[in-house]
Amino acid sequence: MDFTGDFMQRSYLILIGGAEDKTGNREILKQTVKISGAKSIVVIPTASAYPRDVFTDYYYAFKELGVEQIECFDIRKPEEADTERNLELIRTTDLVFFSGGDQVKLVETLKDSQLLKIIKERFYSGTLPIAGTSAGAAAASDYMLYDGDYKGFMKGAVTHTRGFGFIENITVDTHFLHRERIPRLVDVLSSPEIPNTKGIGLDENTAIVIGPNLRMWTIGSGMVTVINTEFVTFSDYDSIEKNSVFSINNLRIGFLAPGTMFSTKRWSVLKSDEAKKKFSEMTPEHYSYLNMILN
Repeated sequence: MDFTGDFMQRSYLILIGGAEDKTGNREILKQTVKISGAKSIVVIPTASAYPRDVFTDYYYAFKELGVEQIECFDIRKPEEADTERNLELIRTTDLVFFSGGDQVKLVETLKDSQLLKIIKERFYSGTLPIAGTSAGAAAASDYMLYDGDYKGFMKGAVTHTRGFGFIENITVDTHFLHRERIPRLVDVLSSPEIPNTKGIGLDENTAIVIGPNLRMWTIGSGMVTVINTEFVTFSDYDSIEKNSVFSINNLRIGFLAPGTMFSTKRWSVLKSDEAKKKFSEMTPEHYSYLNMILN
């Protein structure tokens, strides 16, 4: 079901490139709590092969940050999603957090559930911020990518499928520069099988906060890569055989340092002295300003 046309307001979407600090300063998790205002959080570790261990790490991290209620939805099979407890909690929680692991497993487990329907309804009505790290961030895309690491610009090395669709017309990749994933994202954006021409690559311990007006703020210790294939003047992707290396020209690529404001609608950096302040230095007044420009 497409919820994008049903509501005028959406919630904050916080996407993390993976390997975020959970035991030290916890900058990204700290900002996630501050921006969302969460007093209660539901952690969904379905993507992980070790869901209870993953939940334990986030439980202690969020507890240290002052979150009062942290619940685990240990959903390993589709039939486990729509329990009475899960549906009751998801209607009242302040934030949903999707962990890392296998994004295909995550989406396949939840895609037809009443639970996901409620999450989307609340997200698109502006009442439920969503955060995801690694696989949980990649799954936020409408067209999600997976596989194809370290295979260069090889046609068809990267696989794609439908994701949750919390962000439209943009494909998100994670662990980006650490795992040399520029070719992986370019590959999927070059495929005629999906309409997306824009992609965002998130470094480890790095995140983006996307506001209701689709302005994006970058936080963390690494870079955010933005790629646009809309103005490509040459690509032989369509004409070569699968598993052959393809050529592409006039690809547009940018790198955004922490503290950068970016419009995902105009696909351009927004200049604002106030917005360049680091989150760690922000007072409540600064957060009010940030909320104003992200809304």
